[in-house]
Amino acid sequence: MNFKPHPKTPSPSSKVQRLLSLSFPPAWPWFFDEAIPSYIKSHFSPRESWKTKPFDKEDARFFFKGIEELSDLFTEERPKGMPAYFQHPKYRSAYLLYFLPLQTAKFLALFQLHLKAFQAALDHGRKNQRLRVVDLGAGPGTASLSFLLTLLDPKFCPEKNLPPIEFHWFDTNETIMKDGKFLVEQLASHFPKLREKVQIHLHPSVWWKAPLEIPREIYREISLTFMGHLLNESKAPQREAQIFWEKTIKHAQGGGILWVEPAARKPSQLLSTLRDGFFEAEFMEKSPTRIWGPCLHAGQCPLASGRDWCHFSYPAHIPGKWFKQFSEALGSERHWIKLSYLWLASSSYPAPLPDAKLRRVISDPLNQGQKQSVLICEPETPQHWVIPGRSPTSEKCGRGDLINITYTGPTRRGG
Repeated sequence: MNFKPHPKTPSPSSKVQRLLSLSFPPAWPWFFDEAIPSYIKSHFSPRESWKTKPFDKEDARFFFKGIEELSDLFTEERPKGMPAYFQHPKYRSAYLLYFLPLQTAKFLALFQLHLKAFQAALDHGRKNQRLRVVDLGAGPGTASLSFLLTLLDPKFCPEKNLPPIEFHWFDTNETIMKDGKFLVEQLASHFPKLREKVQIHLHPSVWWKAPLEIPREIYREISLTFMGHLLNESKAPQREAQIFWEKTIKHAQGGGILWVEPAARKPSQLLSTLRDGFFEAEFMEKSPTRIWGPCLHAGQCPLASGRDWCHFSYPAHIPGKWFKQFSEALGSERHWIKLSYLWLASSSYPAPLPDAKLRRVISDPLNQGQKQSVLICEPETPQHWVIPGRSPTSEKCGRGDLINITYTGPTRRGG
C-alpha cells in the first residue's frame, strides 16, 4: 500500500494524547496467584497425594511443559492440524495458569480505555434490574472474568450495590466453560460485592446460534456482548452469520458489543472488513457515535487490506509471581498487551461524537531522515503526519494515541 502525505499541513500546535495507564484491580493477585493455582493443583495434578498441597515451584515446573507446548501452537497463522486444545487437560491447565491472565488483561485494558462504554452496560443493567452479559467464544469466561474484576475495583466501579448479573457463555467445549464457571463463582463468593449476585448459563454451542438459544425477550435485554478470538478460531456459515449480525447489532443495548482479536493481520483485517459491511448493510446508522473505539469516523477502514492492519499495543506489567516465572521461562517477558478490537455502541447509549480535530495514530513512529512521522487514520487511506518539531531522538507518540490537529484547509473525514 502506498501512503500519501496529507494535502494540508497540520498546525504547529498539534498535541498528543496518551490514553492508557493500565491499572490492575486489588483482587487480581489473590485470584491469579492463589485461587487459580490451587484449582489447577487439585484438579489437574496426576497424583492424589499432590492435590491437597499448596502450589509450589515444583508444580510450576511440571505444568510449564503444557504452557510451552501451547505457546508454540499459538502462532499468527494457526496450522491446519491445530488440535482442539481445550479437550486436553494438559493444555487446559496451561491456559488457565498463563494465558488466562494475559487475555484477561486485554479486556481489562479496553474497559479502562472506554470506561463510558463499561458504565453504559452497568447503567442499562441497573435500569433493567438485571445485568445480562453474553460471552461468545467464552472459553473459561475470560471476558466475563475481566468484567467482574473491574466491577470489584473501587477506582472504576465505586458503587457497592450491584444488580444481579446473569452471564450466558457460548463455546463448543463445555469442559473449559465448567473450569471457568467454577473459578468465576469462587471469585464472586470471595467478595461481598458480588456474593450471590452472579449466575452463569453454559451453552455448549457455536457462537452464531446465540439468538436462537437465548429466549428472544432476554436477548433483547442484553447489557453487553463479548466476542473473543472468534475470527481466528472458528468460521460461521455465511447465511447463519448474516442472521446473527443483523439480530445482534440491530438490537444491541447498553454497552453494545466488544470484539477482541489477536494483533495479527488476518483476523484484524477481517474485523475491519466486517465493520465496513455492518455500515453498508445498514445494521447500524453510519455515524461515529455507533463506535466506542478504536475508530473516530464511520468511513471506510483504511487498513482493511494491504500490508498494514489496525492493531494496538499498550504498555503493561501484568502482576503475579507465577505469571512472571512462566514468562521468564518462555523467554518472553510481557511488557505490552497487543490486540485488535472493535467496540460497537448501541443506539440507546451512543458514544460521544469525536472532536473533528482528533486523529488516531495507527503506526509506530517512522523515521524519515531528520524528521519523524506516524500514520494517522483517515477514511479510505491512512495519511503520513510529520510530527512538528520532533526528531527521531525526541519524544515519540505511539500506536493508538490521539493527535489533536488543525489543518489549514478542509479534511476528508467520513461519517
